[in-house]
Parts: sequence; structure tokens; C-alpha cells
Amino acid sequence: MIIALPTDRPFAADESRIEHDIAPLRVAMMGRSLRGQFSGVVRYTDELIRALATADGVRLDVFLTRADDGLDALPITRRRAPFPTPNEYTRALWEQCVVPFGVRRTEPDVYHSPNYILPVALRCPSVVTVHDMAFLDRSVHRLRSHLYLSVLTAIAMRKATRVVCVSSYTGERLAARFPSVRPKIRIVGEGISSRFMPQERSAVEAFRARCKISTPYVLFVGTVEPRKNLARLIRSFEVAVRREGLPHHLVIAGASGWKTGPVRAAYEQSAVRDRIQFIGYVDDAELPAAYAGADVFAYPSLHEGYGLPPLEAMACGTPVITSSTTALAEIAGPAAATVHPEDEKALADTIASVLTHRGRHERLANAGLAHAARFRWDAVADEMIQVYREAAR
Repeated sequence: MIIALPTDRPFAADESRIEHDIAPLRVAMMGRSLRGQFSGVVRYTDELIRALATADGVRLDVFLTRADDGLDALPITRRRAPFPTPNEYTRALWEQCVVPFGVRRTEPDVYHSPNYILPVALRCPSVVTVHDMAFLDRSVHRLRSHLYLSVLTAIAMRKATRVVCVSSYTGERLAARFPSVRPKIRIVGEGISSRFMPQERSAVEAFRARCKISTPYVLFVGTVEPRKNLARLIRSFEVAVRREGLPHHLVIAGASGWKTGPVRAAYEQSAVRDRIQFIGYVDDAELPAAYAGADVFAYPSLHEGYGLPPLEAMACGTPVITSSTTALAEIAGPAAATVHPEDEKALADTIASVLTHRGRHERLANAGLAHAARFRWDAVADEMIQVYREAAR
């Protein structure tokens, strides 16, 4: 049975911290994703480590590559790879062949992989986090990623003592694919970093100046890849602004991923391409200002197991338009305007409506602020500790 959080608080953890009056729990965690730009699993891993590091009743050992991980000030034990791991192949070799021996020497109560995969040779109780099932879809994943994740995730599902899914949507899809895993599944959502909040005008103006944004704008944040549905967003944006005579630009913030051809084609064919800006990856320090400066945050993704960017935008006071499918409607709840991601007309109508109707714009902004306040990493850490203790028993 999938154990979900209370229905009045979907995927946000309890308000109060849990008092741990029993022996400290020793947790070993894989941190190989902590390198380079923050997105998706990287942010999840970083925020969870930070929350666990200051939680009561936990001693944390983190297995890391030699990359800069930003964890210097935390009260954790860092265990570095003994050799350079410059690519995915060497990191996989280290995780599968070296880490199990390090874990054995560490003698943790439980090992946690926040990214789908467990070392095959692991011999202690274990927890693995599954974020989504998109890796099964060849249309949105590279072949090598599809094969690697499909095989090793299946192995991890058999080995894991508990499987954490970040949404009920992901949990049900995982159980449908691996029915025997259902009794192991626990639903523990994600939190929002405290840095995401309404911003001072000076911070917003500094961001706009750096990116040369001189007009009102609609914002998207995420990697430019097929599942983010950017070609439809570009076409819908064009329809909305031309029909309503709006001055807005569409600002697309995120690193270039793979299969970007359809997005580039939609951009080249757009009659408003001079108002579409690809600004690349936005650093974490500047991202709240990017959200806060937007009139609307649009995120019509096709595949999401959770979806932090809409919640981050809400926390910064920006109205959100997102998909009515996958986990996005579940996580965003009634605080966002939702449309089917394949319905370009509905997406265009919704963009136009939120931008032109002040009352709806304000209602969504206020609802988003209240909704986002429920998602805290310290509370998520408390729930994870419960899962760890359950696995360790």
C-alpha cells in the first residue's frame, strides 16, 4: 500500500519537527549528482542533505566525487571518490564497484540513493528515491539513459528496503510497472528553499538589466528538452500576445538539453521571435529575481514526477500556469491555472487571461504564496528520517 501524507497537506510535511529521543541514526547517502548546474535531482539531493545535516538524531555520511559540491560548512562526513570521475561512465564505475566497500566500512543503519540506482553489491538496508518514470519513454530520453536507468532501476526496486516516490502520481506509475514494489513505496514530497520569496525591486531590476529584458515577460525555467513542451509554449505565446496586443516577451531560462530541433524550429517560424529570449542557465542566487520579475510563470511540461519550478515561482509571488496532467496538477493544486499540455489553444487562452485579467492575476499570485508556504525541507527531512528508521528495522 502506498502511504501518502495527510490529505489536507498533500506532499508537504507536518508543521512541527519530530523529537528523536532514541539512538542517533547513521545514514549514508549518495551525492554523485552534486556537480555543475542545479536542476531536478541535483537540487533535491542538495536540499535534502542540508536539511538532514541539521536534523536531530542523524549522523550523515555523504559519498561524493571530487567536484565542488558546496557542502563545506555542513556537519557531515564527506567520503570522496579515490580517483577522478570526469564522466558518467567513471561515476557509474565508482558507485557500483567502490562505494559498496566504503559503505561497509562506514557501517550505516541505512543507505539512501536519491537518484533511482543502488549499488548492486550493497549489503545494508537501503532507501532509493524515484522522481518520475520518464526514463521509460524513449521519446524524452537518450537511448543510453533509457537503457541504463531501465536496467538499474529494476535492480534497485528488487534490492531496496523502501522506495520513496515524490508524488502519488509517480508512486502509482512505479507500482504499475513493478507491482511487487507497491508495499515498499512511501510518498515523501519535496520542499522549497527559503531563498525563494518575493524579491526587492533592486534585485529584479539587476536581473533584467543583466539579461537585457526591458519589457514585461512570461517566464519558463527548465532544461530545453522534449518533455518540457517548449515548442507548444512558443506557439501559444505567439497567439496570446498577438491576439491581445500584449507587450510581453517570452523568457526561456535553462541549459540546452537534447533534441532541441523542434524548439528551434518553433522559434525560427514564430512571427514574434524577436520577443523570445533564450537566456541560458540562471544561477540559483539570481533565480528568485527571475521568478519575481515575471508577470506569469508558464510550465506546460509533458512529463513530471513532481515539478519544483512552479512551486518556486509561487513562493516568489508569481502566478503559475502549468499542466493538468502528470504530477503537476497534484503538486500545484488549486493555486495554479492548469491546462492540458497538448492543447495549444487552451494554453494560449490561459496565458492571455492571466495577463489581461487583473483579478485572476492577483488571485493566483496570492493563492500561490499561501500554497508554497506549506512545502518545507526541514519537514521533508523529518519524514525521510521516519522512512530511514522503518527501513533500518
